[in-house]
Amino acid sequence: MWSGSEQAWPFSAAARPAPRGHAAQFDGWGAGKVLMASLSARALALGAVAHYSSRVLALVVDQAGAIAGIAVRIDGALRFVRARRGVVLCAGGFIGNREMVGQYAPAALRCPQLVSGGNDDGAGIRMGISVGAAAIHMDQFFATLPFFPPESLVKGIFVNQRGSRFINEDAYHGRVAHYVLGQPGGRAWLLVDNGIFGRPMIHPDITVAAAGDSWSEVEQELGMPTGALVHTVEEFNRHAAAGDDPYFHKAATWLRPLSEGPFAALSYCPDDMPAHAFTLGGLATLPDGRVLDTGRQPIAGLYAAGRTACGLPRWGEGYSSGMSLGDSTFFGRMAGLHAAAR
Repeated sequence: MWSGSEQAWPFSAAARPAPRGHAAQFDGWGAGKVLMASLSARALALGAVAHYSSRVLALVVDQAGAIAGIAVRIDGALRFVRARRGVVLCAGGFIGNREMVGQYAPAALRCPQLVSGGNDDGAGIRMGISVGAAAIHMDQFFATLPFFPPESLVKGIFVNQRGSRFINEDAYHGRVAHYVLGQPGGRAWLLVDNGIFGRPMIHPDITVAAAGDSWSEVEQELGMPTGALVHTVEEFNRHAAAGDDPYFHKAATWLRPLSEGPFAALSYCPDDMPAHAFTLGGLATLPDGRVLDTGRQPIAGLYAAGRTACGLPRWGEGYSSGMSLGDSTFFGRMAGLHAAAR
């Protein structure tokens, strides 16, 4: 599906935009749960054996350095399981392990809301490292500060504490969030007028940091340098009226002068809008899921997929959403096929 920001600059200037979002058919929120329930049920129907109340503790390596199995606690009892074909690590990332986040991706500590099922403690990545696997792009993370829907808010403009714009607001929301978090003090506001005002669906209790009958009043209430915000809005409005955004190249579809009072600034400052995040770094793999060691050589019998591997999304300012599904479904399948053929 078209997820809404495929045609955003600067990427639209480098490649032909194409739909890239993926979602199971479902009304409302919760399509991810539907997808996982379907895949899990199918795996069990095909004969996969699931062990519950279980936790893998360590990988077991043979004398030749190949992965021979795992140590696992099942119902409180320590067991050793031989893996004749291979072990696939698919245990999520490490956003839930704040010690690891502090070590590898400290900038993500600014994001208190964790995008995970609560078990992304880095266990799979740490097991891979323990047998010599290379972990790459560990400093990178996805972040979001939900500012739409409603989509009318995309027609607003983000400004920092200097009253300056810094991003085209029609960009991928994860990219917008990284730019917001990168502003001085992480302080930023979304400017809207009466014609596009709305409260974000995910955070309807958003803080209205300032409001007024003129942009000068909003500027004063936010404590910005005199004239800074007013100049920014006037410059934006002048170009938007002509369907142009020469500085940040927001698509004409989203350009509209902010001229219908009253006016407001929605707060995306850290104390008012908690950012959501998950990690992107993980084990280095080949496309078939084989895990590589620090010398770029495959570790026999070891595979990784999903966020435990460093997959296609590996840059925080890039796109992560739909492709993250492929990192588990497509590359997980590739890993399983290769392991089965050993």
